[in-house]
Amino acid sequence: MFSTACGPFRGDPAGPELVGRAIRATESAKSVTLHMDGLSLTVPMKGRVSLDTRGNCTATMSYGTAGTAELIRINGKDVYLRRDETLLRTQERHRSPKELDALVDKVRGRWTRPPVDGPDAPAELTLCDRVPLPPGLGNGWDDDSANGEPATVDGHSALKLVRPDSESETTVYVAAEDPPYLLKIVTKGGESPGTTTYSHYDRPVEAKAPAPEDIVLTD
Repeated sequence: MFSTACGPFRGDPAGPELVGRAIRATESAKSVTLHMDGLSLTVPMKGRVSLDTRGNCTATMSYGTAGTAELIRINGKDVYLRRDETLLRTQERHRSPKELDALVDKVRGRWTRPPVDGPDAPAELTLCDRVPLPPGLGNGWDDDSANGEPATVDGHSALKLVRPDSESETTVYVAAEDPPYLLKIVTKGGESPGTTTYSHYDRPVEAKAPAPEDIVLTD
């Protein structure tokens, strides 16, 4: 048994078992907040996402110079989206200049009601469907480098596991107590380097509809 000041961690702190348990615990949490900062195919991406099992979600995502989007989902069905002018002009550039200027004037600083599915659903909704995890996170932790080492993340006792490969290195920090939630994932190299932190487990997600005067319908 691995003991910490926060309480006992029950189980062998070895890579395969611990990472698998952390993934299952994180995915089954009632709620969680993520902060993401990294690259996706060379595009800088930074964001904050809070989601719960009741279908509530709030998200803010910035896409480098392409702009920023904010999203609110309530009870899994009511969705509100607000894009800054830069993102509006980037995503709606298929419109004529006159149409685009009119749309920006109408929508700037206000929320819209996008569809919840289909090709016109906002990409940010995929972040609200389940806890975002790096692809292949559960694979490749079966060598000596994946043994847990004591660490601290934002004041929480943790176990640090490192998985190097030919193109990148992934470091996972897991809470050193039950449940063994994910606390931080750091990826260096590869196509999607960056850092994701996980916090505010099992706390209510405050997803509230914008004021009616701040909502506008679009074509």
